Amino acid sequence: MRSFRHLAALIGFAGLLAGSSLASAQSADLPDTAPIATIGAGSTVAVNVDILLPANQGTIYIQNGSVTTWEQVDKKSPSCRLNAVESPVVRRLVPGRKLVITGTTQNNGSVFFYGDVLQFEEDATVSQFQCSPGHKGAMTIGELKQVFGSMFSLIQAPAVVGE
Repeated sequence: MRSFRHLAALIGFAGLLAGSSLASAQSADLPDTAPIATIGAGSTVAVNVDILLPANQGTIYIQNGSVTTWEQVDKKSPSCRLNAVESPVVRRLVPGRKLVITGTTQNNGSVFFYGDVLQFEEDATVSQFQCSPGHKGAMTIGELKQVFGSMFSLIQAPAVVGE
């Protein structure tokens, strides 16, 4: 009987902890002015349209919500290059697929193309998005959304309570 009361108290306490962490967990929705390097690991990039990844080609360029080429990229506007794991076959990124961000890096404000990076280290198809704001300084989340257009959506992970 006594162990039953302890078990009930333990279950109640666990439920209270779970409920309070869910209630106090805040969205990590950073403002559009925040640098992309502040996007937390566990955030995702959702694919909204069918995207073909050419065979034997590991890079496609994206600007203003469409696929382009290096020659056609406006170097003074935000753009990203998607680095795929090379494959001898054509592959597709289908709508609904979510790429989990495992980390980010920032270019330290230099005018270096594709220095701001979203990493997908555990994805078998896409290794990273390397992005450039088209100006000196870090690329912002708002500029990333401009590059993505309707092709991709950024879904930020919930904030970790206590950090």
